[in-house]
Order: sequence, then structure tokens, then C-alpha cells
Amino acid sequence: MTSDSNNSKYILFMVVSMAGFAIEDAVIKQLAIDLPISQVLMLIGLTGGGMFWVMARLRSVHLLHASMATRKFVVRSFCELGAAISFVTAIVYASLGASSAILQATPLAVALGGMLFLKQSVSARQWFVILIGFCGVILIIQPGMQGFHPASLLAVLSVLFLATRDLITRSIASSIDPIAISFWSFFALFVAGIVTIPLYGTFSPIQGSHAGLLVLSMIAGTGAYLAVVMATRGGDVAVVAPFRYSRLVFAMVLAVVFFDEAITWPIVAGSALIVGSGLLTLRAG
Repeated sequence: MTSDSNNSKYILFMVVSMAGFAIEDAVIKQLAIDLPISQVLMLIGLTGGGMFWVMARLRSVHLLHASMATRKFVVRSFCELGAAISFVTAIVYASLGASSAILQATPLAVALGGMLFLKQSVSARQWFVILIGFCGVILIIQPGMQGFHPASLLAVLSVLFLATRDLITRSIASSIDPIAISFWSFFALFVAGIVTIPLYGTFSPIQGSHAGLLVLSMIAGTGAYLAVVMATRGGDVAVVAPFRYSRLVFAMVLAVVFFDEAITWPIVAGSALIVGSGLLTLRAG
């Protein structure tokens, strides 16, 4: 059991990490105003991956590991690629706030996957809680209503990819250094950019403002990855994990301030259902 003072430190790591991820998402949306999504993905993957490559060199971390030569790691990488393409497309063409809210359903999808595919025991109460969370997702998407945006469905697809990735990660050898896993995650972003070139057109010249945003994304993204690893490896899961939902707060603020997005009552109500269900699922776990 970690002491309260140490948990406070790891909670701070988690909140800083979520702020970093939210900033990275906002930077991606801003870059996509002038650059095609494929180019943005490649640039983010290149800068973030480059940062982790330098870290690996400084710490003598091997980026290639015997455990990576498995089907599970390949599938995990594919899920990372699929999540990147779908979520980035969602935040660019739909809403940063709404897409970020939908993304908070990932822990619920992981719990559901564990029940269905890992044969974990489940009570009627847990099924009900997960169902309420996914009702929150439907409320945010608003299918068939005036506020519905088809691109928001890509955020749901991203949740499925991320949940599969997380389920696979549990069975990957713990001997793989987090820096190596983070490097390959950014490499998947780079590959996602290459794959989507035919979809999003020709590249555009990079301006000085773009370079500044890329530096901000590199600092925020790599810092977020390192902070979340420190938070999850050091703190008590039951205490630290709920602070993952702080990402939603940061995303909402950035969406309103920088992109003039409206935070409607379906988004607020749906977010409340998702977060509440997630917290109850964590408590039950």
C-alpha cells in the first residue's frame, strides 16, 4: 500500500499526463487546419518517436525486444495505428470536446472485453454500470438527431481499438521498457500518416507557427507518456486511476477557448454517465 503523500505525487503525475494528452490533441486539431491529417500524423509520430529514440540511446534501452516478435505485439501495434487514424479524424472533423468525452469510455470497453474474452466474472450490477456508460456515449453522439456528426462514430471506433490494445498489453512481457513501448506507439502514428496519404491529399509547406506547435506537441506528448507510466507504476491503482478523467476537463476547456466549440447538455450529461460508470467500475474492480 502506497502512503497518502506518495499517492498525492502519483495523482499529480496522472493529472499532468492527462493535461499533456489533451494539449497534444488540441495541437493536432490546430495543425490539421492548415495541413492534411496524414502529414500531421507523420510529423507527430516523427517528433515524438525521435524524442523517445534519444531517451532510449541515453538510457541504453533496446527498442527491439524478443517479446516484440509475437503476433500479440503486432496486433497491438495495428490497434495503435487504427486508434490514431480514427481518433485524430474524429477530433478534426467532429468535435474535440465530444470526441474526448467518448474516449473516456475506453476503461468500460476494457472491462467489457475482459468479461467477454478473458472470462472474468461479472455481476448483474457491473453489466448495468457498463450499459449506463455506453448510454452516455450514445447521448453524446446523438444518432438520428440534429446534433449528430458521422465523424463522431470514429471516436467510438478508436475506443474499440484502444480497448483491444490495452487488453493485449496486459499479456505482453513486463520486461519491455516503457520507453520502447512509447517509441513504437509514436512509430505507429508515423505509419498511420503514411497509410492515409491517399485519403487526405498532398502535403503542405510547414510554416514557422507549425514548427512551434510541433515542439509543443513533442513536449506535451512525450511528457504525458512518461508521467502516466510513473503514475500507474508507483501509485495505488484505485486512488490514481480515477484521475484519468481529468483529461476530459482539460479537453473541454481547450475546445471552448481555442476552437469555440459549444459544450451542449447532451455532451455534459453523456460525459457524466461515462465518468460515473467508469468510477463505479474501478471501485468494483
